[in-house]
Amino acid sequence: MHKVKDDSLDNERPSKDSLHPDYIPSIFPHRPKSQHTAEHSLKRYKRHKETASKRSCTKRLPFEDPEGLDVIEDFVPLEEAEGLDVIEDFVPLEEAASIITQTDSTNEQEIIKSLHDEINNLREEKEDAITQLEEMKKKYRDLQLSSSAIQDNDAKSHFYTGLTWAVFLQTFYFLSSHGGGRTKESLPFIDQFFLTLVRLRMDLSFEFISDIAGCGETTVRDYFWKWIDVMYAKLSFLVRWPDRDAAAETLPPEFKVLYPRLTGIVDCFEIFIGNAGNLLARQQTYSNYKKHTTAKVFVACSPLGAITYISMAWGGRVSDVELVRRSGFMSPNLHLPHDQILADRGFTLQDDFAVNCGVELVIPAFTRGKKQLPAADVEISRQMSSIRIHVERVIGLLKKRYAILQGTLPIQMIKTLKDEADQADEASIDRLLRVCAALVNLGGSIVFKG
Repeated sequence: MHKVKDDSLDNERPSKDSLHPDYIPSIFPHRPKSQHTAEHSLKRYKRHKETASKRSCTKRLPFEDPEGLDVIEDFVPLEEAEGLDVIEDFVPLEEAASIITQTDSTNEQEIIKSLHDEINNLREEKEDAITQLEEMKKKYRDLQLSSSAIQDNDAKSHFYTGLTWAVFLQTFYFLSSHGGGRTKESLPFIDQFFLTLVRLRMDLSFEFISDIAGCGETTVRDYFWKWIDVMYAKLSFLVRWPDRDAAAETLPPEFKVLYPRLTGIVDCFEIFIGNAGNLLARQQTYSNYKKHTTAKVFVACSPLGAITYISMAWGGRVSDVELVRRSGFMSPNLHLPHDQILADRGFTLQDDFAVNCGVELVIPAFTRGKKQLPAADVEISRQMSSIRIHVERVIGLLKKRYAILQGTLPIQMIKTLKDEADQADEASIDRLLRVCAALVNLGGSIVFKG
């Protein structure tokens, strides 16, 4: 049922006009809405129509609805217009609309084409930038001190590590398979191993290596000693005394004529070290021969030039004879009776070797107190010296290949505080020397080229 509106209710409602008799005051502020009259609405409509017509003339005329255009009452003929150029070729409105439409479509196509061209140019620039970035990354990796700088390059690998690339890689795999660094580290394991060999090979300071490698000095130092310990534990088997059968099979024919039972050639060498703070330690390490504080090491090599024995480091003041006696080299576990060992004339230990292990120690003839040696002794000494010189060549190779043994070792690398706290049997320098000797044996022989 249709509801009829009751106008009487409007008259009963309170008025909002303050002058009206039915006005009821309120505590709420009230602003009456503006009442637009019909005249005001008509003016707004006309302004809107004029604005719309101006916009349509500047952009696109509504040709499809010509009746909607306003009629121009005061029309001036074109010929009577003063100061205006006469348009001879008048274009009808429909043709003008089609021309404007075609022009707009052509402009849109050109804009789209230009945008596509710009996108293609940006893609090409992006590809060029990516290519340049990859090239810069490769150059940075090559310049950075890491294992990637020596990859598949035997010359660079030998220069930085003393080993060929294949030997370096196989050694790393061997150490890694036996537990060489399996925790998360800031540097890859292969780079840690590489930096350790670089420190041994080039004798670069930890500060310099840390700057080039892009990590802290303490981190590089920790990596160095960690890998020294790993190599000492896993590569020490490379420095071992051969048994008689192996020595006899590998003895060069040139040596069999003079010394058919030769098993090794021995000598001592010294390494410069820093001055100790303790006066007694400084006295024990001072060498009268070198005029410097040194560490003395006893070493033996096979006739083929491999290091077969290396002792613990002693103070430079100790004599060669005393060092051999304290080193444990004269043990029956290493030698068999009638074995022959070549040494310098300073090793006056023929009786000690004969009593302890039944070994014949061969040394050159003494010249002190003699005006001239017999011809037979001169010839024997000459032949012996031509063979004994190989141990000096091996010592020279050891120091030359790993330059850390050429300079002056800091006193902190002789025996660290950690060694004293752990009461280790071998000091840091002992592990260092044995690792260098094992790495030398991984390379080619300096005596005989296979």
